[in-house]
Amino acid sequence: MKKVISLCLGIAMPALSVCAEGVVLTDSVISLQEIVIRDNFSDSQTTPLSIKTLQPSHIKLYSTAPNYVEMLQGIPGVYATPSTGSYGDATLNIRGFKQENISILLNGIPIQGLTSGSMYWSNWMGLADATYSIQIQKGMGSSMLADCAMGGMVNIITKTGSGLPEWDFSTSYTQYGTKKAMLSYSTGQLKNGWSANLMVSGVYGDGFVEVSEVKSMSYLLSVSKILNPFNTLTFTALGSPEQHDQRNTELSKEEIDKYGRGYSKNWGYLNGEKYSIGRNHYFKPYFTLQHHLDKGSLHMKNSAYLAIADGGGRSTYNLDYSKPGIIDFQTADGHIDFDAIIAENSAAGVSRNIMIDYLSGHTQAGGVVSADYRISPDWTIGTGLQYQYYDTWSKMVVLDLLGGNSVSYGGQNLVEGDYIGSRYGRTTHLASGFGQIRYDGRKLNANLGVSVFNGNHRLHNDITGAKSDWVHGWGVAVKSGLVYHMGPANAFLNLGYNSRLPYAGTYISSNMAITNDVTNEENLMAEAGTRINWNGGSLSVSGYATRWNNKTLTPSIAKRANESKEKYQINGLNALHLGIEMAVEQRLAPWATVSAFANIASWKWKSSGNAISYDFFTGDTQKEYTIYCDGLHVGDSPQTQLGMEGNFTLPRGFYARIAWQFNDRMYADFEPDKRTSQEAGDAYRLPSWNVIDATLGWSSQLTDNLHVDVFATGRNLTDENYIERGVDGKNNDLDTFRGYWGAPRTLSIGMKLSW
Repeated sequence: MKKVISLCLGIAMPALSVCAEGVVLTDSVISLQEIVIRDNFSDSQTTPLSIKTLQPSHIKLYSTAPNYVEMLQGIPGVYATPSTGSYGDATLNIRGFKQENISILLNGIPIQGLTSGSMYWSNWMGLADATYSIQIQKGMGSSMLADCAMGGMVNIITKTGSGLPEWDFSTSYTQYGTKKAMLSYSTGQLKNGWSANLMVSGVYGDGFVEVSEVKSMSYLLSVSKILNPFNTLTFTALGSPEQHDQRNTELSKEEIDKYGRGYSKNWGYLNGEKYSIGRNHYFKPYFTLQHHLDKGSLHMKNSAYLAIADGGGRSTYNLDYSKPGIIDFQTADGHIDFDAIIAENSAAGVSRNIMIDYLSGHTQAGGVVSADYRISPDWTIGTGLQYQYYDTWSKMVVLDLLGGNSVSYGGQNLVEGDYIGSRYGRTTHLASGFGQIRYDGRKLNANLGVSVFNGNHRLHNDITGAKSDWVHGWGVAVKSGLVYHMGPANAFLNLGYNSRLPYAGTYISSNMAITNDVTNEENLMAEAGTRINWNGGSLSVSGYATRWNNKTLTPSIAKRANESKEKYQINGLNALHLGIEMAVEQRLAPWATVSAFANIASWKWKSSGNAISYDFFTGDTQKEYTIYCDGLHVGDSPQTQLGMEGNFTLPRGFYARIAWQFNDRMYADFEPDKRTSQEAGDAYRLPSWNVIDATLGWSSQLTDNLHVDVFATGRNLTDENYIERGVDGKNNDLDTFRGYWGAPRTLSIGMKLSW
């Protein structure tokens, strides 16, 4: 017998509430999606963490959004934006921490880079179509093998084949010309235990930013086999070859007032065609094989994975930083004057300003073995091991001489197609292991875990073949938590300590010199809160404190192309992140649910520090100096957030959603090494702003086999003119601030067919 149900994935996790309406299952088979969810998500009733699980119904509301992380909006303490306005170029902050301090997991496996902790969301453009559910865990996170979760952890679960066979087709279109289409097929759960899910999607067109074209094709293949009632295998292949034009030069208020929010100074006319100096092209195929075992008291999850990334991007190259670069040659309408650059290079014969293709890639591979063993009805012990291999490479190729015959570099005259500059990469071996014990009683849940991390790094020169000495480091993390149940409510407490290894880029200079006196960062984290459930509603409130000691910083050389090539460390630079978060939801009627959230935080640097500057190439100490940050606000994320949302099921298959968010007390981003005076002031405080989004849709079962969903979405409906992100200027004011303004009102339409 078969039946149609609303699938709420809740075996051993009754309040996870990850539901997909209309999923068809057979009574006699195990739902594969259910197994994956259970193995990777924490249970909201028994975890001592602040978590939020995004359901498939929520994810579909953001199918037309230009950036994956935008679906994380509306969660207190989370700031997720498209930043530059270019398709795919997103930025994520949680509780005031930047991306390198947020763990990103895909089906429970860490996927961000090991050199700097970076996460280039544009490499995963098709991930939204492949995503089944997302869990955001704020604070230290539950994974014992992810060591960078200071702000939080984001765990993304991809779709698998479950239920009966199904086809899906969707398409959407925005007013600015971004077009998207997706086709997927699920075999359902077959009688022999096999199932498969295949998805292909494409996106192309322009965005609200001028010359921001995107061309991308994405795919997902998930093949699973239920070997027996205890063992399941799942293979996943995911990729998104893409190219898109980037706007990566911050703008002034004067430029925005003159040219509009969609203005970009990153392009001009070259040979009669629009030419962007920031076109990115990249492809990072990702493969995983996961084994799930659940037999009696023993539960195991084992994974092997491989990613091979290859790509690059156009960039400018100035052979004399004392003279204007390409971006400084401007026409009367504010765009790059390539004719003037070509004239200058042609007159000299040897080009000073050229275009290069900055090529880079990496190979990332590893494995995770983890097991839980229930030693009694209440007590469980767990252990796990992880190994990651990460090898990077980078090189620069002369792309266009812009009128000259050659370019002089290192005593050689180079032409188009020649390599220019250094060619090097880093090899990292990271191993970690953990042990954990958990108690799950009727009134109390408790856990205690200890992880140990070992990092080994080496730099290789791909021109000479030289390799640096290996650099080694050790780190440790301790995580613990309690949940006490009081009928429909529970109270929770979590405590954590992390002696964290700096990223690989901190240790070794490009001439193979080892950086001296690298120290671990130390992080102390604590959070307490309560969750209350009642008929048709829920409330969660928590307060947290995170002390970040000995923050190690290195500047982005790419962002400081016109400055001296140096890096630095700051010992004794500490920060304190405090905050209170609240989320409440109430079903007013069977057809209406409203929710609200609030985040009130104080994120400040709590001490100054001693900075040591090193030459980027030799590693030699250049200078030692004191920076002054005590009492300054941490920038780049709003410290006050308020929001409300309403979801309504209307007659005749119509539905509606409207959401409002208010952001305030956001300070411009800044590099602490710039605060070298005791009189250094706080960064520029951005004006507060409101954003209203809404979706109106119609969903109907047209026939027994055909379901249709048609929708229209409006973002920033009031056309609020606001600053989304930016960097502080020398006077800490709007005149010297440079940044990106939020997108104007954006309308989109779309439809989905399922059969």
